[in-house]
Amino acid sequence: MRKKFNSAESHQVAITDLYDRQRRVFLVQYPAWLIVALGLAGVATFMLTGFLGYRDGVDEAHRITFALFKEPWALYLWFCALIMALQASVLRHPSLRRQLAATLTVTTVCIILVGIIYYFNNDIANALARLVKHFSGKPVFIQTIGQSPWTYFVINFGLLAIFWIDTVRRWVRRARGLPPATHTKIDLLTGSLNPVSATDDIPSLQELISGDLIAAALLTLLLSVIFRGGVLNGLSHALQTNVSVNTCTVSMPFGSCTPGAVGNPPTISFVDLIQALVYLPLGLLLLALSAVLSGLGAVGGVNARLTNAVPSASKDETSTESVSEQVTLTLVNTLRSAINRRIRIAAGNLGMSLRNVVWPVLILVGTIAVAAAARSIQLYLHLLSDQRTCTHFPDPADCAAAADKISSGQLLISPLLALLCGVLAAIAIIFSVSLLIFRTRVAEDTLRFMGLVGFVVLLTFWIFSLALSGFNGFFSLTHISRRVPFPQPGLSTILSFGALVIFGAAMIVRRMRGPRLRQPAPEPVSVSAQPKS
Repeated sequence: MRKKFNSAESHQVAITDLYDRQRRVFLVQYPAWLIVALGLAGVATFMLTGFLGYRDGVDEAHRITFALFKEPWALYLWFCALIMALQASVLRHPSLRRQLAATLTVTTVCIILVGIIYYFNNDIANALARLVKHFSGKPVFIQTIGQSPWTYFVINFGLLAIFWIDTVRRWVRRARGLPPATHTKIDLLTGSLNPVSATDDIPSLQELISGDLIAAALLTLLLSVIFRGGVLNGLSHALQTNVSVNTCTVSMPFGSCTPGAVGNPPTISFVDLIQALVYLPLGLLLLALSAVLSGLGAVGGVNARLTNAVPSASKDETSTESVSEQVTLTLVNTLRSAINRRIRIAAGNLGMSLRNVVWPVLILVGTIAVAAAARSIQLYLHLLSDQRTCTHFPDPADCAAAADKISSGQLLISPLLALLCGVLAAIAIIFSVSLLIFRTRVAEDTLRFMGLVGFVVLLTFWIFSLALSGFNGFFSLTHISRRVPFPQPGLSTILSFGALVIFGAAMIVRRMRGPRLRQPAPEPVSVSAQPKS
């Protein structure tokens, strides 16, 4: 991709920006072959998803195609390629090579894990069971990953371990007199690494610890909400993974557990809640004590140099006030400044503490959302085809199952779910990059860029949809396939063409009016003194 950094100084363009609001142009130019390749790959993946993956026949060819394409892995991989292209676009500057490598590595791992767990867990489990049975001679039952309590135990306490390892490292650095994060930070306008100066923005050790304890409380509280049986079951149902989670599944994997029995191991949610109730009071107490010491240090009650006190801003009271009023006002103003400063520092610590945990999780969430969107699109295309070709099913049970899904409103729910999952995936990936760079500007600019790209896709999608529908007739006439996954007029085609008509009409009206003529400003009239007659 071609980069545009020539006018970065004049327009204050960041190295992560994709769109210049002043000039209204993209700051990255993709090669034409890349756009064409992605477009043709998208058409091919939609065709594979729409025309294949049915249990239509008993012959060898149908069994092979059903085994290969019963899951929409091709569409999933195409969406993942778009994700990685977006990440590479934002982190394209040479000074961001380390962040790009970290992001692409985590994304690749998430793509592999989600693809295996979401699409192929049962097949892999069955293959491993057959392999173990072949060598041992005994049948072995292998639990799916989603129903093992060790899965949620490792995920929950793995995230907490990452958080605390990074937190303790930052405490050690601050105790040695160093900045808690790194010595340098990237200037988004130039791409250079600027040293972090020892300013008031660097928190003291007690401020750092209090903020991190509050961050730990929020993290464990969030995990306690997520790792509940009802929440995970709802998520499994929404993602159509068919994984059933009970109380024992989300309990500590130590000891025996029976659903509904007394004396079972504590749940992971309960352990996380206990941790939150420990971290939050400790963090708030340390925050309050630090503010009190700063307030006393401002009036000489304690050594202000040791407490990192905030100087009082109340120096301009009138001389008629008594000394006691001066001291009281000084103490109140200093406490207020100290608390405000500590809230700001605590908020910064919260983001810094959770950054290394949250940005990989956001990539995982985006990858899962992409997988769910691919499966919803496959269900939608197959249901459209089932409406037209249900009479060709050799098994009446499959036709009845398709009729049940159609009657239950899946034709409307599936595209809406795919749209919501796509939006969630885009937001998660964008904010993961923004959190990695730790700049809100990255998210703002990338969201604007994605909005413009989405607008282009909206105006042209109807053409792709009509092109795909042409293959329905071609495959039917040539007897390649009797499936009709792209019937017209479709809802997406109507919406896309309607958007083109509306915005095209607005453009025509705007051009017919012509440019607005500005009224010339009146010339100043010089008034000279006239002699009196």
